[in-house]
Amino acid sequence: MIPSCSRERPGVQPVRVMLLTPPGHGALAVVGVVGEAAAAVVDTLFASRGLPLARRVDGAIAFGRWRPTGEELVVVRLAASRVEIHCHGGLAASAAVIEGLHAAGASHGSWQEWLDGTPDAGPCSHEALALLPAAAGPRPAMILSRQAAGLLDAELSRLALVPRPEAVQAATRLLAAARVGLRLTRPWRVVLAGSVNAGKSSLMNALAGHARSIVSPLPGTTRDVVVASVVFDGWGVELVDVAGAREATSVTTASEREGISRAAAAREAADLVLRVEPADGGEPATAAVNELVVRSKSDLTGAVPAAGAIATSAVTGAGIGDLIAAIVARLVPEEHADPTLLAGAVPVTPRQVEAIETWVQNPSPRERW
Repeated sequence: MIPSCSRERPGVQPVRVMLLTPPGHGALAVVGVVGEAAAAVVDTLFASRGLPLARRVDGAIAFGRWRPTGEELVVVRLAASRVEIHCHGGLAASAAVIEGLHAAGASHGSWQEWLDGTPDAGPCSHEALALLPAAAGPRPAMILSRQAAGLLDAELSRLALVPRPEAVQAATRLLAAARVGLRLTRPWRVVLAGSVNAGKSSLMNALAGHARSIVSPLPGTTRDVVVASVVFDGWGVELVDVAGAREATSVTTASEREGISRAAAAREAADLVLRVEPADGGEPATAAVNELVVRSKSDLTGAVPAAGAIATSAVTGAGIGDLIAAIVARLVPEEHADPTLLAGAVPVTPRQVEAIETWVQNPSPRERW
């Protein structure tokens, strides 16, 4: 049968109320009310100009006053079980509306519950909407928005109507996009590593665009893991500056040992390691699979970088743009190999990926797919 994002839906729920807009100061706040008697409960507190909500058609917009406070507001009846209350922004107005609904018998709910009942949206759309607030950068937000608009739901439905070879090819393409899809709410982690005084901290500051790491000519200045959040070409990235590597015999203090231990752990957990070496450091060793060799301080030496290394200068900015482009190419190679791959349907949860994998591996002989 066709893989889908379908989930078991809970049974009839009591009336629940939730704040749908971010808490804080603003021009408008929206409170959602869901449950079988949502419109009826709101009617006990809302003095509508005209018919009460319970007697209006779905989609009706009503203007009136909130009885406990006298505030004028707008209420939208999406369905008898689904109502939006639009009030003044800020904390007090929405809190008063929610407090009144609680007193009328409604219980507290989450904005995720509101999404679960969104009409005309497939289950994959619901999941993408729930992830959207945590998107790690503009590009992940764009991919999640497309899934929230129904691209993945539509693609899975389409696969039921095409011959199996075409469906297998399309499903394989979805799984290829899933590596990035599963990382849309977590920034990529890039660790700057290398010997002491190699210029890691200066390079970190140049990439971050501000002084995040302490820079000193004294070796071993960085003792702890320093993190800076940046956005490269629309992708969220965590830059991590760690203690420089040195011979074990030269480590003299417990803080140095701890810093080096944390550096090793950070490198192990990195999506990409920038192995920073001075520009005059000679021929670099072969880079590991998850490493990118960066030659720093090119403004001081003028040396030609070795093949496969990127020359940079934190002072002049030379090579920083090339380095950022190389970082993105290593983190998201899918975009360079096939620019259309992430522009369409993309699985964004482990359960979606598992459903597609199971479907590919164990097709039912009675189904076309």
